[in-house]
Amino acid sequence: MQGLTLIGSGWHPYLFRAEIKALTGPLEVIHPRVVYIPHTDSAIRRLSRAALLDEVLSSAGRIWLHSSITDGELAQHIAEWAGSNLPEGSFAVRARKLGTGIDGLSRSAIEADVGAQVMSEANPVDLESPEHEIVVVLAGQDDGPIHRDSMNFIGPKVVWGLRESAWQRESYAGRAPTERPFFRPVSLDARQARLLISLAHRAGVESATVVDPFCGTGGIAIEAALQGMEALASDLDGRMVEGTRQNLDWAGVSASVEECAVADVASVWGQRSGCVFVFDPPYGRSSWKSDDGLELFLTALSAAHQIDSNGAVCTMLPAGPEALSQDPEHDYQVMGRPWSELDGLIRERGWVPVLRTPVKVHRSLARMVVVCHPAD
Repeated sequence: MQGLTLIGSGWHPYLFRAEIKALTGPLEVIHPRVVYIPHTDSAIRRLSRAALLDEVLSSAGRIWLHSSITDGELAQHIAEWAGSNLPEGSFAVRARKLGTGIDGLSRSAIEADVGAQVMSEANPVDLESPEHEIVVVLAGQDDGPIHRDSMNFIGPKVVWGLRESAWQRESYAGRAPTERPFFRPVSLDARQARLLISLAHRAGVESATVVDPFCGTGGIAIEAALQGMEALASDLDGRMVEGTRQNLDWAGVSASVEECAVADVASVWGQRSGCVFVFDPPYGRSSWKSDDGLELFLTALSAAHQIDSNGAVCTMLPAGPEALSQDPEHDYQVMGRPWSELDGLIRERGWVPVLRTPVKVHRSLARMVVVCHPAD
């Protein structure tokens, strides 16, 4: 079966890989930011939901660089591949680097050399509006990663392939929280909201509904609705409920929005199937280390289990900045509690944490992305 080679964002390579696995299933990791998956119609459809995906390449080739290689030698490998994989029509070569790139290889030289060797009457070069694009990725070591990655770098690699025309990268232009008619400083970034929704997916499980019991300004509901998912949003604060409705109208999408306490969301929405529970609970300094903040989170978990015990949960919880630098197995503080204690409380509500990793907010605060699946 033909496969797809996926190139991920450098913001958080671990979450890029986790997101692709959640959306499409098992994958082969080529580089911290490069993975390979089977090419199926459902894979392309699910990849349209990915937040941390930069490129999708089909019919790809690859080289592990155990020794040095020149621009011309690499171009020859790619030209030989193109002889079997490049369809008739105009083309352009686009080279990019990941991290530090690869010493001794020049993107501009590779583009020129590949273009010269592949160009023919059947395949003229067109740099402005090509019918096909050959993307060459020089994958080197991360240049000062923002987030710790559990995967060790095991040497430079070059991958190349045809940019997949059936996939289009999501644009977040015009969707920043500050551009919405109703804004609050706690508003979740559009790309992060989409990432949380993606991480709540499971391969082989069709999730059709997103439930957010702390909707705030509606960022999660907007991103769910833009993907064609049903969005059920609620908040105890009537101002947030009205603001979410304004923002949904502004985005040109619809969702069900209700004013209610988190303890009441199960009675408001009733039992359902095909749900994912995606939320960003209140985390101000006055609340996230308090018993009230913890109780809100645990109540949300209990409500989620009542609504759909076969669903999945994805949330971002406040953590200290030390979580960014400590070993992933360290029992660091999340919501003011040791993770081991919080893990037990989550399990008591019918959920099992399957992923946890910190995300930097600023110097004094990190957020812990946590994904939970049913305990049964």
